[in-house]
Amino acid sequence: MDRRKILLGMALAAVVLTGCKPTEKNYRAAYDAAVSKREKVNESLAADGLISEDAPRKQMIDGEEFYFAVDGVKAEDETVAQRPVKVAVSVFKMPTNARSGAEALRAKGYQACAGKALGDKWYLIAGSFDSVADAAAFIREFKAKNPKFQYIGMETPVIIRN
Repeated sequence: MDRRKILLGMALAAVVLTGCKPTEKNYRAAYDAAVSKREKVNESLAADGLISEDAPRKQMIDGEEFYFAVDGVKAEDETVAQRPVKVAVSVFKMPTNARSGAEALRAKGYQACAGKALGDKWYLIAGSFDSVADAAAFIREFKAKNPKFQYIGMETPVIIRN
């Protein structure tokens, strides 16, 4: 009887110990899934129409393409929150990352803040405006002054209308 318990215990331990090992195949599958997700985001930004519901759309303003999104963004700064048009330069899942980016942009003189969107998105808002034309002018200036800025989660700034 004791021998059966010992063998059963050893068999159970062997299953547990061998079942948790990550394999190259599992790593490859996770990597491929991440690459696929990134490509879908890039496709949605590059498309003329929507590929997903929350993907920004291209629109022409004065012969220049800009990306637009409609999202219920709640800016943490009241002065930004009151203006209807915002320019987001990055998107994060962690509010601390958006807040940290806002601090860095404020140090450069921008009226930046973090903004909570629907779901688990946090935008880094570089500025807010009363009109789309003002937002487009801001984007042109921002890109000229910050040519190496990394648009995390985006390829370019996005104009957000609530």
